[in-house]
Amino acid sequence: MNHLIPLLKDYINGLLSPEDNEELRLLFTKYPDLKKITDELKSEEGIRELLLEYEYLFDADFVKREEDNLNYILTHTRAGDIKQRRPWFRYAIVASIIFCFGIGGYILYPFVSDSSSSTEQFSSTIPAGNNKAILTLANGEEILLSSEHQGIVIDNEVRYDGGHTVVDQDLVARTQLLLRTPRGGQYHVTLSDGTKVWLNAESKLVYPVTFVGDRREVYLEGEGYFEVASDKKKPFIVKTEKEQVEVLGTHFNINSYTDERISRVGLLEGSVKVSPARGQGSEILRPGQQSLVSTTGISVETVDMDECLAWKNGEFMFNNESLESIARRLERWYDIDIELSPRIKNIVIWGAVSRYEDFDTVMEVIKRIDKRITYSMQGRRTVVMK
Repeated sequence: MNHLIPLLKDYINGLLSPEDNEELRLLFTKYPDLKKITDELKSEEGIRELLLEYEYLFDADFVKREEDNLNYILTHTRAGDIKQRRPWFRYAIVASIIFCFGIGGYILYPFVSDSSSSTEQFSSTIPAGNNKAILTLANGEEILLSSEHQGIVIDNEVRYDGGHTVVDQDLVARTQLLLRTPRGGQYHVTLSDGTKVWLNAESKLVYPVTFVGDRREVYLEGEGYFEVASDKKKPFIVKTEKEQVEVLGTHFNINSYTDERISRVGLLEGSVKVSPARGQGSEILRPGQQSLVSTTGISVETVDMDECLAWKNGEFMFNNESLESIARRLERWYDIDIELSPRIKNIVIWGAVSRYEDFDTVMEVIKRIDKRITYSMQGRRTVVMK
């Protein structure tokens, strides 16, 4: 592993000597996924320019630090995870190998627990969330949905996605249903028109058993990803506390938690019209755009949809996000309460980790940003300090 960072740098730029090429060949034989994603990067001019820009970083101490971090990533990354990543992740991990951990952020990827890691701060391991939700019928009856299924289908009756009936049509009134995911839960529902909705933790969706009239209308609180069935005669409308989203047929994500100052709508395909609930104008989004609605109005920005949909795809993605914002997400998913020391609330984190790792693992990612960060747990209460 000696001189690893310069080796990879020269490999991407096509400057390897025969001796260095043999050393790198042995490394790639040991870690074939590393070679695959590094090869993909060789044609990226932007990365080459960055390598030149940060040339001055490659002193002996920096290289040693990078080699240690690379060893950590390669040792703890689960087999098969890297090659299944989207381009953002693949480029990011190679960028991190070359120059990351000293220039403003860490990019870390899913890893399994290291039995030799210190866990002095922990009283217990908090597992990740899973499939669970509560369905409330029109008469107020609540049904705890099975964690063995990923979702339900509404088709006159209510049934699991595997076909088993939850509520038959004689018991389902032709009115509204409420699907609610608790902290630590996620669930999927296929509505009567074929529209598919994925709910993140601590979210609510109110919808009819059957859509009637000239519009399809639902209400969302929390976060949900929608794949709306096309029907040009019946627009699909999602209402939240902060905005209204109107579509004909498209794929989009809404993040509208009541404890968040800003509500976000990210568009994957098609088009949507976003109108603030307080009538402050409206915006039509194009794919790759995101609206931001707050008490001051509405704005639009370009967004990486991989980030927007990371939760649906089983990942936490932190892109220059404050620790305070991340803590709220972790609270919802792990069903815990996190208390942050005021001095660390605004620490910015850049990284990624699987949502299905336990809480300890996610905190290890965060701790690698600043080794002075510590935390302690008592039951489901976590105190993070510096």
